[in-house]
Amino acid sequence: MAEAYPYNGRLTRWQEIVDGLAIVGVTALTDPFPFIPGQYATLGLVGPSGKLIQRPMSISSPADDLSEYEFFIRLVEFGEFTPLLWNVTVGDPINIKGAKGKFVLQDDGRACLFVASGTGLAPFMSMIETLIDRGERRDIHLLHGSSYDHDLAWADRLTEIAEADLLPVRYAGTVSRPQACPNWDGLTGRVESVIASEMDRRELTPENTTIYLCGNPDMITAVEEIATARGFPAEQVRKELYWPKGRPHGPPA
Repeated sequence: MAEAYPYNGRLTRWQEIVDGLAIVGVTALTDPFPFIPGQYATLGLVGPSGKLIQRPMSISSPADDLSEYEFFIRLVEFGEFTPLLWNVTVGDPINIKGAKGKFVLQDDGRACLFVASGTGLAPFMSMIETLIDRGERRDIHLLHGSSYDHDLAWADRLTEIAEADLLPVRYAGTVSRPQACPNWDGLTGRVESVIASEMDRRELTPENTTIYLCGNPDMITAVEEIATARGFPAEQVRKELYWPKGRPHGPPA
């Protein structure tokens, strides 16, 4: 029997958004690590074979509070890591290390267009909450696409931020299966299908905007094509793919 892995963290929070979708808090028990908003940490749990199974997960919490690292995670039914995670409870040990990644805000003076699909919202929440904590102002336009309205995590918080002018954020969610969301009266369609009209409506151009994309690689490719057609140079389209483009079975988690 393999020895237990010497875990260095603890699961401290589990907020189920819907079945198979959760906001998760992890505390590092030794040597909390600093990070830049937009970066990811690596979570790990020991699998049935005794091997440590690890996956990179974008951090959604603000960068100036290292008491807990927050993540937005979807259960991948046939994955290796997330089924293990869904079988632990608050208080259980977990491994955490980090941070890595270059998907961070650019100090370019432009407005930010954040485009997220699914759990790709996570790094944008870290960026937004960190800006608020530091009293910094950036013009942010955030579009979040999901299958259903109940998957639009942090919608209430983002609305609160905008209404209280904690940060100049213009937020909109869009759902791709509106027929299953009878109370939904917002945008419909995949986020890449509404991006062009939203950019026109908000007057977002290469002269005034940098685009940040996070989530499904097909979404990222589609928005990149739109941005290129509109004259955005490559350095003004920042991206974080949640799994390699062309992977036949989607995310590996």
